[in-house]
Amino acid sequence: MEIKLKSGKRYKICSCGVSQTLPFCDNAHREFNAANNTEYKSVKITPDSDTIIEVTSNRWKWTKEK
Repeated sequence: MEIKLKSGKRYKICSCGVSQTLPFCDNAHREFNAANNTEYKSVKITPDSDTIIEVTSNRWKWTKEK
């Protein structure tokens, strides 16, 4: 999935796959970590310039077309 990032804005990318706002993190990992004894954290990105990145994860499961 390609996403457009704006210069200077902080983004959090999901690493656990339980976020309802994939590919972005909604902090659902906190409850998931507590229930499953895991230590997922979001991947934080603050680009220096506007850019497009490609992100993917084998943990993400799409429930509908994004």
